[in-house]
Amino acid sequence: MRKNFCIQSGLFLLILMFIGGNSFSQKSKTERLKAKEEVLKKQLAQTQELLNATRNSQKTTLSELRIINKQIAYKEELLMNMNSQIRETERQIDLNRKEIKELESDLERLKKEFVEMVRFAYKNRKKEYNAMYLFSSDGYSQAYRRMKYIEQYTANRTRKANEIMKMQEELNEQNLVLLKNVASKKELVESFDREKQQFLEVKRQQQEVLSKIKEDKVSLQKKLDDQKAEQERIAAAIRAEIEKELARSRKNNTFQLSPEAKLASTSFEKNRGSLPWPVTRGTITKRFGKQRHSQVATAFVQNNGIDISTLKGANVRVVFDGTVTSVFTILGSGQTVIVSHGAYRTVYSNLKTVEVKLNQKLKTKQTIGTLLPDNSGSISESHFEIWKISNSGMNPQNPAIWLYRN
Repeated sequence: MRKNFCIQSGLFLLILMFIGGNSFSQKSKTERLKAKEEVLKKQLAQTQELLNATRNSQKTTLSELRIINKQIAYKEELLMNMNSQIRETERQIDLNRKEIKELESDLERLKKEFVEMVRFAYKNRKKEYNAMYLFSSDGYSQAYRRMKYIEQYTANRTRKANEIMKMQEELNEQNLVLLKNVASKKELVESFDREKQQFLEVKRQQQEVLSKIKEDKVSLQKKLDDQKAEQERIAAAIRAEIEKELARSRKNNTFQLSPEAKLASTSFEKNRGSLPWPVTRGTITKRFGKQRHSQVATAFVQNNGIDISTLKGANVRVVFDGTVTSVFTILGSGQTVIVSHGAYRTVYSNLKTVEVKLNQKLKTKQTIGTLLPDNSGSISESHFEIWKISNSGMNPQNPAIWLYRN
């Protein structure tokens, strides 16, 4: 019987450890989902701020449409996140209900065993029965151990019953909280669904404006040609400037890094995925690489970096410690600053003002300058590039995978 008690006690401890560990795991997942929800809400607030700025303009711009598309994407991701939270909460409720059912079964069994123990104690309350119980032992020592065992067994069973009852109460309270959370989340999802429909309506209106522009194919094609020519001109100017730097740093027709530059490269690489953004607030509206035009399916655009829509005249800052190696002007596209980080170069374009000078050493997040307004005059776009230089040549990197991702 003592062996059975020890086994039961061990099993009970294992159950407690499983419940505790499982609750921790579920809590962590819920917290991660909640943290992501807060990030998405922040991103939505930032894009809404940009939309409010563009709507103050008399012009209907493609930039506004890109921002709306981005906000709709955030909204859809937020809805998915909240649906995941609801499913996770419901799963926790189901899990708790199963645990409660098991605990109720254990508690009922403990009550029956406890009743038997009380009945046994009642039947043996007289002295003659106590004497018989003692005399049935092989000796005094065994009788004493039997009595102590009954006392310990009763105390343990009582304590275990109290613990299970307390746990059952806690789980019931937790279920009430979770049920409230589910109801609250469902209401939020319905609210966000309505908001999403509103943004889709705004997008539809913008598409109508774009359709009117498309009716004049000659005018549209000219705009696309002008945009492509401007992008190619900017890309060529940036590439030419980096090639000049590369030519100056070559020795015996090879690109060699000093020990200090090698250290800078290593440090920069270690921060891949955690670099701060070149602007404090904004959203990526033009991605890296070759892609279809966001409004014209037959047109393609090539981007050696990313474009971040932000507030008009926002400050631009360096994303990592480095040295200014180039400051130059691109006609019609403002000023550009290139910063060296060993074998890497970060490029900051579309600047209205520049607050740094050639060969100046910069610290992470130090201000480089301010941005030009876009064509509507209501917001700004920060053009940002990252290049890696080696003996094999120059290779543009996707800045989105280098910057900190919320």
